[in-house]
Parts: sequence; C-alpha cells; structure tokens
Amino acid sequence: MVCTASHVATCEFLPCSHSWVAVHPEPKGIIQFIGGALFGTFPTVAYRHFLNSLFEAGYTVVALPFRFTLRHWDIALDLLDEHYAVRVAMVETAIAQGYDPSIYLDAKNYVWIGHSLGCKYVALLELLSTPKHTLASYFEALAHHEPTLCKQQQKIEQGLDNLSQRLRLFENQLQRLTGQRIDYGRPSINHEISLLLAPSITDLDGAIPLKSLNFVFSPFIQVYPTVEQTHQLIEHSQLFTLTGLIQFARDRIATTTCQKLMQEQPRIRRRLLKGNHLEPVGIQMGPLVVDFNPMDKLIQPIKQRDLESQTLALLQRLQKKRLPAHHQLEIPRHHSIAA
Repeated sequence: MVCTASHVATCEFLPCSHSWVAVHPEPKGIIQFIGGALFGTFPTVAYRHFLNSLFEAGYTVVALPFRFTLRHWDIALDLLDEHYAVRVAMVETAIAQGYDPSIYLDAKNYVWIGHSLGCKYVALLELLSTPKHTLASYFEALAHHEPTLCKQQQKIEQGLDNLSQRLRLFENQLQRLTGQRIDYGRPSINHEISLLLAPSITDLDGAIPLKSLNFVFSPFIQVYPTVEQTHQLIEHSQLFTLTGLIQFARDRIATTTCQKLMQEQPRIRRRLLKGNHLEPVGIQMGPLVVDFNPMDKLIQPIKQRDLESQTLALLQRLQKKRLPAHHQLEIPRHHSIAA
C-alpha cells in the first residue's frame, strides 16, 4: 500500500491504493482530482500540465481514474472509501521519507477538484456528507416525485454503514502509524473544499460516451441518480458552502449545468474564464501546452493560460471562506483529528 516519494520536488505519479499520487515533500495541502469521461480514465497523461502545476504550487496531488458505470452512487461511495485508503498510504509514505505526516490527517487540508462528469461524483460526495437524518429527509421530500429514490436511499445507507466499518480499520492503521488517537466519526468530505471545472451533470451521455450506443441502450437502461434527481438533491442541500465553480466562455457542454448549480446553490463561488470545455486537458511540451482536441486550439503558449493561476487563487479564496468549526453542520464524535 505504500507509495514512495523523492526528496526532490518532482511531480512523479506513483500507484497508491487505486489511485495515482504525486507526493510533495513539503505539502501545503492535498488535491484529489477526478476528470471527465474518456480523458479521466488516464488522468496523469490527459491532465498532465494542470496537475503538474498544482504540484509545483505546493500540493500533494491524488489523481483518481474515472470509471464508466450506470450507478454513480456506487462510484461516490467507492471514492469516499478510497479517500481514506489513500490517506493511510500517504501517511506511510511521509513517515518512510522522514516527513511530518500530520498534514494528511486533517480534513481541512484536503481539496476535491472535478472536471466535466467528474464534477457529478464530487457533488455526490458532498451529498453523502450530509448528516444521516437530514439526507433521509431530502429523499423523503422528493420520493413522491421520484419513486426510485427510496431504493437508492436504502442502498446509500447500507453503503455508508459498510464504509463506517472500513473507516474504523483505517483509523486503527493511522493510530498505529502516528501514535495519535484517530476518530473520524461518520465518513464524509465535510470541512473539505471542492472545485468544479466545467461541470457536466449528465445521464447516459456520461456513462456511455458514444452517441450511437446511447441511442441503442437508452430505452432499456438508466443512470442513477438521474440528472433531475441530482439537481433536486443539490437544491435541497444545506452544504456546498466551500464549493467553487470555474466556467469557460466558449464551453457549450457545461452551460446548462453551471446555470442550474448557481440557481440551486447561490453561495458557490463562480469564475468565468476564457477557453472551451477541454481547457484543463493538455500536456506540456516546452513553452507550449498541447491538448487532445484538434477542433479546439490544439496548441497554446503556457504564458497565455490562466486556468492554473485562477484555480489556485480561487482555492485560496475558498480557504479564507472556511466556516468556524462551531458553524459546521456535522461535527465528528469526540475526536482527536478532524475528519
């Protein structure tokens, strides 16, 4: 489970648990990134320049490969499990390299960044972090319009119960490694900043990216939660207080999602940048960034890009916006280290 890191601050992604991690020797935070369909399946290649820029800014970077599925709640639960599994691996690495592991223990040091459909998974993680009784009330309020939500709620509650048992094992591992008492309470991403890049909350289009296959299968299969269910739950949520959104001026894919999110959660910090939907995608070649979309710019001088600097600036602003602990909606039970 251990991943290794060099004493020289070079962005080298190595396998940790089910993710790819570039461990910074002196991190000021941990960024967990999940990309969109197709490009997100090989994030350390497709998003190389963006992720490398975050590492150079002082962050340990976790790249979580995108998975195609029709059950998006299942992916969100798996991501929450991976969140804690990778945390153990990074603590092991820090200790092995002689670094202070304490930064990896506290939730306030973690950031989630999603791109395109990956933003739906980040939003579902936020919803899963709602206190149990509050989340149940959301589902109950919407169940008479969406009968399938009752079954989804049951599966989610069972998944969170199972994950709670797994979390106790992760806590024990961390306690053995650090000698500190660890009690994260209920699994969640509470207290963690999230940033949505060109969010696209979709159904079958995201699960099966080929339009011809969508036409064949759409009468017979359904993605859960649906677009409507997802937006209804987001609108009812009292969270998303530490969420930012970056929209691109020429992006037509994410327009509808961005408009709905800002209506449902006006507290989200939004920035409009130049560029298209695939602006985060690209690899560096000398002074240039090369993306994988010949219909777009294909090649762009790094000095003309503002995504990376604006991302870091928005993260800093969200960090300042963080609520005092006594204003948070859910406080972990009698803990030594925050979730």
